[in-house]
Amino acid sequence: MTRIFKSSLLAAAAPLALFLSPAILAQETETGNSARSFSADYFTQYAPQNAFDMVRRIPGFQLRGGNNARGLGQGGANVLVNGQQITGKGGDPFDQIGRIPAANVIRIEILEGTSLDIPGLSGQVANIISETKKGVSGSWEWVPEWRTRQQANLLRGNVKISGETGNIEYAAELRNRARRNGDYGPETRRNADGSIYEIRHYKGRYNIDGPGASANFTWKPSEDRIGNLNFEYNLFNLNRKSGYEREAITSRGAPGSERFNFGEDEWNAKIDGDYEFPFLDGKLKVIGYYRAEHSPTLARFFNYDGDYALTEQTEFKQTADEGELIGKTEYSWSKREGRDWQVSLEGAYNFLDIENQFFDRINPSNSGDLSMLEIDENRAEAFLTHTRKINDRWSVQGSIGAEYSELTAGGSTRTFTRPKGSIQATYTPDDSLNITTRIERQVFQLNFFDFSSNVSLQDDTGDRDTNLNLVPSQNWFGEIAINKSFKDGHSIEIQAHGRLVEDIVDQIPIDIVNRDSAGNIISTDYSTGVGNIGNGEMGGIHFNTTLKGDPFGLKGVELRTNVAWHMSSVTDPITLQNRQSSGQQMSELEISFRHDIPNSNWAWGAYFHTSENASQYSPFVIQRFDHRPGWSEVFIEHKDVLGMKVSAELGSALESYNQLDRIIYTDRRDLSNATIDRIENRKREYDGPYLVLNISDTF
Repeated sequence: MTRIFKSSLLAAAAPLALFLSPAILAQETETGNSARSFSADYFTQYAPQNAFDMVRRIPGFQLRGGNNARGLGQGGANVLVNGQQITGKGGDPFDQIGRIPAANVIRIEILEGTSLDIPGLSGQVANIISETKKGVSGSWEWVPEWRTRQQANLLRGNVKISGETGNIEYAAELRNRARRNGDYGPETRRNADGSIYEIRHYKGRYNIDGPGASANFTWKPSEDRIGNLNFEYNLFNLNRKSGYEREAITSRGAPGSERFNFGEDEWNAKIDGDYEFPFLDGKLKVIGYYRAEHSPTLARFFNYDGDYALTEQTEFKQTADEGELIGKTEYSWSKREGRDWQVSLEGAYNFLDIENQFFDRINPSNSGDLSMLEIDENRAEAFLTHTRKINDRWSVQGSIGAEYSELTAGGSTRTFTRPKGSIQATYTPDDSLNITTRIERQVFQLNFFDFSSNVSLQDDTGDRDTNLNLVPSQNWFGEIAINKSFKDGHSIEIQAHGRLVEDIVDQIPIDIVNRDSAGNIISTDYSTGVGNIGNGEMGGIHFNTTLKGDPFGLKGVELRTNVAWHMSSVTDPITLQNRQSSGQQMSELEISFRHDIPNSNWAWGAYFHTSENASQYSPFVIQRFDHRPGWSEVFIEHKDVLGMKVSAELGSALESYNQLDRIIYTDRRDLSNATIDRIENRKREYDGPYLVLNISDTF
């Protein structure tokens, strides 16, 4: 076990002496509205509209999204509804609990994942106990936004309904996730000696409209049978317009201007469902999931000289069709109380069909031919999982399995067989403290777009070539998580993790050998692409705290903090020296303050987030991106304005900007003739401060 992996896990062990001391363990934790169970009355002060609003207010609880990796896998979102896991990936579970009206929620229980008969689920899990009301109920939300240098965004909002008819519960949503963003600022270009040869002034506008609809149905013909069916359809329309005004400082600079337009008209759809029923001595659950996406994009670049004459006009057109089809069965049984078994089988098919074409409108001879690439993967995996409650304090879960996959890229097929599995244990000395340890063998899902070549019209260093030899990363993952809740609602969570990663995905050098008709080498083009750079190690530690003001005489006050540090070590494929993982977040600070003023409908608060990232490395460029000094918001809220909940938020309350610093080399960094060509320093401020209203109500 290597240095970073060990030190990350040991960092979490130090607080154990404090948490396991007799004085701490002797503390009593309130029941009812404690960290173990929260009745609906606990959330009244926040005037929640739905179950998602309620879960977010639980002290010390961190929501985790669904499994967004390979297939459905194990684990998933750390939220249940009436003890049932939610089928779906990514943010699907959050969307679904957002359609449960707050009035339907009876209570929310905080459970320990290892003790549940759900393979791969660990840490704190929120179980929403709800009961659908007779008739139809719902909510609506309108979120208009005003930014400087932007048209008002008046089209963001949603309408949700839910109800019950017979033994079928249903919920539906119409929404538009519209956004209007922009930034602006200077960029300096310098020679290798630091002297400035050109200054650029940037302005960008990014408009997004995302209308969509969702519906989910639950059928419960009897107490031991339950089925779920979910539908979703979305449109995504992106219109990005940006440009530079160039000012030459020396003869190397090029006066003039640039314009870049990018558009995407995407649709995506999902359907998934599951049905659980008694079978033999246990229960059988069958699950299906299908997602499809069609994404045509068009990029246009225009370059003008100092006399505003058009000197360059290029286009890059891409159409991508991708999808995922999953079928899964889970058979669970229990011969004795506290000893659960499950066998699961999963099959999945992923595909990406992509077409690219480059056009040069001024010099058509430079235009490229239509290129097409098809990538697909057939995969099967099986797991055997055993969950055992040893006693009232200890629970363990072990899982062993393997996957087989056939990956076809550009007509070439490769096959892989990989072991997978995990073991985890949870110690719960009382309702206020639990400690979970986990070791897992993981296989990550490839981004199929990484196989494809890409042309960057605006950035002369952004092109990449096709690499059909890409393979998924694998890793050994270890974690220690400590969750402690105190009397009066205080809580702290400490989580440390380490990874031993194999086949890390990053930018790699690619040599393109040109040969004549006889097979002799004419020349070699040095390029870049996405590939695997070997093994590495990563680790990190997170501290999440919740402090309630009531014990200090500050009624209605809540302060939440999240602090994280990350470290890593990989081998740079160019220099063969150790460095941080490309672009990894190294540190993070998040602070959230809220004050619900007693005996009133008013609340106010503030939010701040900042992070620091490692440099990003490619064969031709080293760059670093940071958001400085951080993201900030302040808000004021009234919970009953003619029966509606109204809040006003001032975003980007403190002046913030993106900082990008880049070093561009004349050639690939591993070549002897490579020197620094230029240094770019880019600062872009946001269109802020900006005002967001949130007006919502139930019916």
